[in-house]
Amino acid sequence: MNDLIRLIYSLNDDDVAAFLAFAKARNQRTDVKNIKLFQLLQKGARRDLDIKIYGKPNKNALHALLNRLKESLIEFIAIQGFSNESEEEMQIFKLLLAARIFLEQGQFSLGFKTLHKARSKAQSLDLYAVLQEIYQTHIPYIHLDPKNDLEDIVNAYQNNEQLYLKESKMVMAYATVQKALKAHPPNIFEEVKKQMDRFDISINQNLSFKSLYQLMNVATEAATLKSDYAGVSIFMNHVYNIVENKKHLANKHLYYHLEIIYLMAGTCFRNRDFTRSQELLGKLYVEMQKQKGKFKSQFQERYQLLKALNLNYTGEAQKALKELDDIKKPSLSTQLAHIMVLFQQEKWNLARKTMKELYHSDSFYEKKEGFLWVVQKNILEILIYIELQQPDLVESRMKSFIKRFKIRLEQINEQRVVSFMKLLQFYFDKPYEITNDEFLTKVEQSFEWKTASQEDIFVMSFYAFLKARMENTSIYEATLKLVNNAHN
Repeated sequence: MNDLIRLIYSLNDDDVAAFLAFAKARNQRTDVKNIKLFQLLQKGARRDLDIKIYGKPNKNALHALLNRLKESLIEFIAIQGFSNESEEEMQIFKLLLAARIFLEQGQFSLGFKTLHKARSKAQSLDLYAVLQEIYQTHIPYIHLDPKNDLEDIVNAYQNNEQLYLKESKMVMAYATVQKALKAHPPNIFEEVKKQMDRFDISINQNLSFKSLYQLMNVATEAATLKSDYAGVSIFMNHVYNIVENKKHLANKHLYYHLEIIYLMAGTCFRNRDFTRSQELLGKLYVEMQKQKGKFKSQFQERYQLLKALNLNYTGEAQKALKELDDIKKPSLSTQLAHIMVLFQQEKWNLARKTMKELYHSDSFYEKKEGFLWVVQKNILEILIYIELQQPDLVESRMKSFIKRFKIRLEQINEQRVVSFMKLLQFYFDKPYEITNDEFLTKVEQSFEWKTASQEDIFVMSFYAFLKARMENTSIYEATLKLVNNAHN
C-alpha cells in the first residue's frame, strides 16, 4: 500500500481532478468504491478501510480494490506522460510506425517518403535513439529504395551509433555523478570531472543541450544540499559558456535551453549576483515566448518566483509580495518563499495563516520537496511562534526539531543549523541578554562561518533574525545589510 500512497501524494490538485474524471469515465458500473478509496487515502485514512468502504470487515475485497486502484493510477500517469511528451518526438514516432506499416504492406514509395521525413525531423532534434530505430527499419528495405545508397545509410547509421553510445555513456555518468555527490565531496567541480573522465566524456561543445542541462542540474542539487552555491559557480559558468557557444542551436532544444537559463539565473541569485540573475530572467522571459509560448506554462511560476526573490533581496519587498500574490496555484516552494518574505516584513499573523495552509506531515513534504525544505519550514514556523509569543508551541516545536533532525543535519555537515537552534533557544529563554557582548561572542563561537562571499543567501536570512534582535533593527533591514555587505 505504501507504493499506492506515494503515487497519490505525487499528484497535484490538477492531477487529482484529472484522475477522478478518468476513474469515473472508466467505471463501468455505478460502483465508485475505487474513487472512495482514493479519497480516503488522500485524506490520510489508513485504518479500517474495508469497513469504511464495504460497511463490514472484508480484507480480501479491500486487497483487490487496492490493486485495481494502483493499476488505474499507473495507467493514468502513463497516459498523462504520453500526452505530455514532446510534440515533435511524438510526431516522429507516429511517422516511424506509419512507415513500418507501409513497408510491410509493400507500399514502398509511401513508406520511404514517410521514413525520410521521420529521419529528417529526428536529425534536427539530435534524437539518436529514435534515429537508431529509423535506420534499423530502413536498412532491410534499402535495396528497394532508389533514392538512397546502402553505403551512405550504413555510414550514417554507424555515425549515429557513436553519438547514441556517447549519449548512453552520459546517462551512466550522470547517475554516478549523482551518487558521488551524495558523499559531499569538498570540490564539486573536480568530482564531476572525475566521474566524466571515468566514462571518457569531455565537458565541451560536443555534449547535447540535454547533457549540459543534466550536468548543471546535478551540480545545483549538490549545491542546494550543501548550501554552497559559491562552490559550484565556476563549474556552472563553465557549462553555461559552452551553451552560449552553441546558442545557434538553442531553438532546436528550447526546453533544455530554458532549463539551463533558469538554473544559471538561480545560481547567480544564490550567490547574490542579483544584476546578472535579473538579466538572465529577462532572457528567460523572452525565450519563454518562442514557439508560440509552447513551454511558457512550465516555466511561468519558476520565473515569477525567482523574480520575486531577486526583488525581495534588492530592497523591493512590496513588489516581491505582489509578484508572489499573482502566482496562481502556487507550488510548495512558492508558498514557503511567500511565508519567508512575510516573516521578513514582520507580518506575523499573515505568515502564520499562510503556514497553516501547509497542513500535511513532514514526511509528505520531504517526499515532495526534500529534507532541507522541511528543515526551513520548521525553522520558519518556530520563528513565527516566537514573534507571536506562544511559548508552549515554541518549546514543543524546538524539542521536536532537535529530536527529529539533529542527527541527519550532522550527517550532511549542517551542524550550523543545530547551532542556530541552540542560539534561538537561548534567545527565547533570555531575550533580555541578546544585546550583550557575551551573546555576540557566543554567536561567533557557535558557528563555523564561511567567508562572506561564499555564505548562502538563505543561511544569512535565518541568521538575520538574531542579528536584528541583537542590533535592535527590523529583520528585513538586518537581512539586506548582511546580503549587501557580503556582496560588496
